[in-house]
Order: sequence, then structure tokens, then C-alpha cells
Amino acid sequence: MSLDHAIQTKIVQLTNEHWVTHVQGAAFAELISGKEPGHRMADYVDDQTTSLLKVSLDTRYEADKRGGPKKRSMGDVWVYSNNMFNPINVKAGLQRMSGQPNLVSMQKLLDYVFKAWIDSYYLLIIKFDHREVITHKAYLVDLLDWTDFITYDAGPGQIMLRENDFYNAFEDGHTPPKGPIASKVESLFTRFEEGVRSLFTNRQQRLERQRKLFGSFAKKPFAVDQSEMRFVP
Repeated sequence: MSLDHAIQTKIVQLTNEHWVTHVQGAAFAELISGKEPGHRMADYVDDQTTSLLKVSLDTRYEADKRGGPKKRSMGDVWVYSNNMFNPINVKAGLQRMSGQPNLVSMQKLLDYVFKAWIDSYYLLIIKFDHREVITHKAYLVDLLDWTDFITYDAGPGQIMLRENDFYNAFEDGHTPPKGPIASKVESLFTRFEEGVRSLFTNRQQRLERQRKLFGSFAKKPFAVDQSEMRFVP
């Protein structure tokens, strides 16, 4: 069922109204000055936006066994819509970036869907431009609809966003095809399988390489030899 259209519109509207005002403050200007402004402002934007949504919408947090907020929950905030709570993960960054930021653990996302706990995974991405006047833009998308714009590394286990491709498609008005949850998740699971197989192959090759090196090492007396190393004063 996911978030209904009215709720999605309200989330984007609330986010835009908040940051139009708050990017002009001295506290925010200080956050994005200096080295690595994207990292410095990420937690601040996350906390501010999450608090805003909690005040304005019917929300909950995911609880751990003790009843407190669960660490590394699927959602920074869970918004009620269509008779269920929907996870929203807030992401902040700078415009003009073309990297591949981490989004969520692939295994965790698949687990939540396979257990029928969720049928969507929303990203509320807030991008800031601080070249002259500080501006921002908010994007709200269901990751399950945008799997054509992700990549997956089975090593760390993270789904990553191909930023340049995603933002170009979004700005060009790309509309993901609608389909049943099974077809959406099939795309994710295929990526998962391919990633795990590739990881296993790479690990096997690394093991064979180290086994050969060990075999050579074990056959001869040990003596330090730095002849192939290079040192500089």
C-alpha cells in the first residue's frame, strides 16, 4: 500500500518549508563551512527533519526488545498511511555530487520484505547547494521503484545509489513502472545473488593466491629481504 499521494506531498512540502528558512541560519552556515561539509551536516539534517515529521504526522519509531528506539532501524521515522507504518530514511548531501553513497543493508531490506513487515522503503533525500546563496531540494522516492539506479557490493553488504544517473533521471521526469511487490523484490534478490556469487569467487581467488604464497614461504628458510622495497628520507 505504501504512502498515499497526499502524505507524500505533505512530507515534501513540510521538508521544503522547513529548510527554506533554516538554511539561512548561522548554525547551518557554520555546518557547511570547512572540510567535508556533507558529513558534518548529515546528522543535523537527519535529526531536524525527523523531528519535523514526528511533530506534523502520525509517526512511530521501531522499538527494540526493551521498548527503546531500535538502533539501525530500517527507518529514521515510520509514517502511518494506508493502515500501516512506512519506513522513511532521511539522507542529506550536497548537490553536484556523483558518487555512490550507501543507502541500506541489502540483507536487512530483503528480510523486512520477506517477513511482510514492509512493502516500501522510502528515501527522503535533501540536497543542498552552498556555492552562493544556500538552497536545497527534496526528493522522496520508494527505493523499491528505483532499483535501476542502484548498485550492490556484497562485501560491506550495502545497496548504493548511482547518484548521477538517479538525479538526471529524476530531473528528466522519469516515472518508474508500477508493478507487484514480487517483481520489485525479484530485481533486488537477483542483485543479491549475483553479488554473493561474485564475492565468493573473489574470496576463492584470494584464498588460492595466499595459499600459493604460503607454500612458497614455507619451503625456504625465513630471512628478511627488503631489496624490492623503496624507502625515501
